[in-house]
Amino acid sequence: MEPSRIKNPDLAAQVDEREMAWYRYVAPITEHYANQIAGRDYRGKRLAYWGHIVLENTIPMLLALKQAGVEIAMGACNVDSTNDVAAAYAVSKGIHVYAWKGMSQADYLENLALVRDFDADYLCDMGGELSVAYLDKTPPVKGALEATTSGLNLLKGRDLPFPVFDWNSIPLKERLENRFHVGDGVWPVFSHVTGLGLFGKRVLVIGYGPVGKGIAERARNLGAIVHVTDLDPVRMIEARHHGCAMVSLEEGLARCQVIVTATGFEGILREEQLRRVRPGAILFNAGHSNREIDIDWLDRQPHQRMKAHIERYEVGDTFLFLLAKGSLLNLAAGTGAHGLDLFDHYNAVMLLGITWMFDGIPEDISPGLQLYPAHLERDIAELSVRIHSESG
Repeated sequence: MEPSRIKNPDLAAQVDEREMAWYRYVAPITEHYANQIAGRDYRGKRLAYWGHIVLENTIPMLLALKQAGVEIAMGACNVDSTNDVAAAYAVSKGIHVYAWKGMSQADYLENLALVRDFDADYLCDMGGELSVAYLDKTPPVKGALEATTSGLNLLKGRDLPFPVFDWNSIPLKERLENRFHVGDGVWPVFSHVTGLGLFGKRVLVIGYGPVGKGIAERARNLGAIVHVTDLDPVRMIEARHHGCAMVSLEEGLARCQVIVTATGFEGILREEQLRRVRPGAILFNAGHSNREIDIDWLDRQPHQRMKAHIERYEVGDTFLFLLAKGSLLNLAAGTGAHGLDLFDHYNAVMLLGITWMFDGIPEDISPGLQLYPAHLERDIAELSVRIHSESG
């Protein structure tokens, strides 16, 4: 097994420890648990992490586990969401890393195979691919965490030989991160990349789950005229009650200047749909997978780079602009962190969930999809209330 595959290990020298101290300061909940966990003895535990590799959030959490003696292998759950400085810094701390920004799909799959070869006992997954890769390992892993709708869609219906704890569906994640924080982060990045505001623009949000709702609401607050399409008629009625126009997918594509996918499913916009977009429409994805838009088909069409993170594609009689190569815009565009404090609860959820599994999953929990333990979420929420009451 290769010790690591990253862009450049020398990038670790760019990390300022004072900057790392700031990241810990703005995440007091995660820091509270990290300080406790760093002093424990978890030697012999082996964790595979498949997620976004960012300096501000991922690394402090994993370093606490490393200090406790955990052996860690990590890879990126998206071809474009890795901070190469963060990857190098993790390697310098003794973590095996298989990721870099701008991986090809072949690179991505090779790195997934390398993390699978690690023989982990526990998994922390975003997107379900790592859990699927470990399905035929003998003996099976003891437990896994899953953080995304895309991952749950991938795992549903599979015969899972180990419990996978779903924390995408817990209130802290579904009601806050999915519902508000993605939308809060997406639009500043959109404006940074394009130089555009939203006032008066017609925006189509494809998918009105919690993530889509937050994106739509924030766009309305920024002056957009928001259109929504969803296969669920109840969600369409809800969108109308929130002041959005209900449209079919075809109507929205033809009418709107900005088009956002937020479904958690792959292949939402394929050739047939992409040929119908309004000329000059700007497309981007806010869902976990970078395959919600058919970028493979788009890349076979005439295209050119306009500027960083913007590509123009000629599509039959129309043309469109794609942002961040179809990867989730708020993380893949490389514009820097936004709302660092908003991730505090969710890194704490992962950190506490991992160590709860380390301490021994109860014997009465069966293999398959299981909800993340409610008492852990409550502990995190109670700590958050205390911390923010004292500081407020």
